[in-house]
Amino acid sequence: MFPALRTAWLVVPTPLVARFHQTAERQSCTVPTLWQQTLADFIQQGHFWRHLKKMRASYSQRRQWLESALQAQGFQVTPQLGGIQLVMSVSGDDRLLARRAVVAGLAVQALSDWRIRHAGEGGL
Repeated sequence: MFPALRTAWLVVPTPLVARFHQTAERQSCTVPTLWQQTLADFIQQGHFWRHLKKMRASYSQRRQWLESALQAQGFQVTPQLGGIQLVMSVSGDDRLLARRAVVAGLAVQALSDWRIRHAGEGGL
């Protein structure tokens, strides 16, 4: 929901549930039981899925707007099916462009930072 809760959940394949449960029992939990139960109720009552649907629509609109704005400036944007991420091809030094974007307050990473060796054009 939001980082201040400092909680998360994990979806695992059915055959691994017992093993994950055993491992989790040995870990300390810093999330108060009341918060855990409140979040569980929130999910079970369907509130989380409604929230997720609303946020997906909002993020989709934002992503589409950004894609259009970048394409209008001549950038090549790789279409994405969903989420809030997008990939933009960059000719030249994608690391330099990423650093400039970060200085401007954007959350951007150079794709070449994730490569083992140089494999052609860069991207963000």
